[in-house]
Amino acid sequence: MKRITIIILTCLLTTIAAMAQTGLNINRLFDGRYKKASGATEIIVTGVQAREIGLTVYHSLSVTDKNQAELVEGLVVKDGAQAVDKEVEYRNGQLYYGFYTMKKSKRDNRYIFYLNQNLARKSPKNIVTLIYMEGLATQEEIKKLIRK
Repeated sequence: MKRITIIILTCLLTTIAAMAQTGLNINRLFDGRYKKASGATEIIVTGVQAREIGLTVYHSLSVTDKNQAELVEGLVVKDGAQAVDKEVEYRNGQLYYGFYTMKKSKRDNRYIFYLNQNLARKSPKNIVTLIYMEGLATQEEIKKLIRK
């Protein structure tokens, strides 16, 4: 019985997190395909843990595959074009860093953070990271969270 409850809760939390990105191009990336893929890490935080940092949803994806990294960058750039506020930096014609504030979803603020660590000047790593966050947290609070 306990195992069934855990499975149901996991499915419910995954569904809630996937619905959060509705209307965004990056939603395609959070369909579960990366959960067991090599060279990828997907993290979903909801519930009490998310509320402790002022969020209802924290959903991150890190990929090392070059083709997947290009897909992530392309989708982020498309969503970034619809942002109400953004900070971006390009290096060598590629998006290196992007912090986007998207249109609110009901009462929650929505943010997209992107970082291509392969373009870092010091200690580059073959990792592209995408984070989607939704909640009452302000831009300043999100930036503090990301810096940690």
